[in-house]
Formats: sequence, structure tokens, C-alpha cells
Amino acid sequence: MADPTTDPGRTQPQLAAGRRVLGIVPGTPATGTRKEPDRDEMVMVWPHLLVRHAVAALAVLAVVLVLAVLFDAPLREIANPTNTPNPEKAPWYFAALQELLSLFHPQVAGVLVPTAILVGLAALPYIDRNPETSPGRRKVVVATFTIFLVLWVVLTVIGFAFRGPNWDWVWPWVEWHGEL
Repeated sequence: MADPTTDPGRTQPQLAAGRRVLGIVPGTPATGTRKEPDRDEMVMVWPHLLVRHAVAALAVLAVVLVLAVLFDAPLREIANPTNTPNPEKAPWYFAALQELLSLFHPQVAGVLVPTAILVGLAALPYIDRNPETSPGRRKVVVATFTIFLVLWVVLTVIGFAFRGPNWDWVWPWVEWHGEL
């Protein structure tokens, strides 16, 4: 019988009772004495780490500032509660949920379906008890998540681009009702 910690067919080393470790380091176990790192091996938080974080934050800030100067993003007109746009659309990231609301009862589309999706995705690792960690060997998990993702993207595209006045079906290349 092969040693479970060095089985070449496994992507990660396995221990008894189904516990996984990130890797096996060859060597002798510690005898209770802790080796203190040399002063040359230590990297101080200040200035090394904090300076790198500050430079990265300033770089991101500079990119955002350049994008804000180059691209105009004007506000719309002041909201008029007596004149709502037709169709009134949710932002693109809620378009799939709005499309579900147009297809099902609000309690089903707004409460039960999102709750079932979240509970199902959270329970997926417990349903598929495959011990492999490679995505290529986790067919059930990958297929389930891919189907969910494709359906959600399709509902988002339909809700954002293919819905017009009175929530009727329109072709986006004929008449555009999405935001740009």
C-alpha cells in the first residue's frame, strides 16, 4: 500500500482522517528549540512593506485620477418623480434579478431563488465529496457553477439590452434602451 503522504497520483499530500496539508517539507522535526532568524534574514515592516503599499496606493490613485480627467462622466438631469423613464431598469448588476422578477412571483424571484442559489453554492463542496482539489477532476462542481454562471449572464444580458418600453422584447441593434 502506498504511503498517503507521498502518493504520486494525488495533487496535494494527504494525511490520515482526510486532512490535507499544503506541502511536505523534508527534514527533521523540531526538537523544541526554536531557531531565531538572523538579522540579515529579517524584513522590517517599516520601511520595506509600508513603503511598497504606499507606492501601490499612489499608483492606483494616479490611474484613477488620469481616467477621471480623460473620460467625462456627467450626471443626469435632476430626478423628477412625476416623470419616470420607460423602461425603468435596474443597474446592470441587478438586471438578472429584475429579469427574474418579470418572469416569476416577486417572493419566488426576489427571495427564494437568490437564497437557493447562495445555499446551493455554499453546500456544493459538501454535496460533491470528491477529495481531489484540481478543477479538472471536480466535474460536478465545475459543471454546476458554470451552468449557474451562464444562466446568470444570459439573464443579465436579456434584462439589460433586450428589454424596452413596458418591458417588451426589443432588439438592441434596432432600438437601444440600455445605459451607456
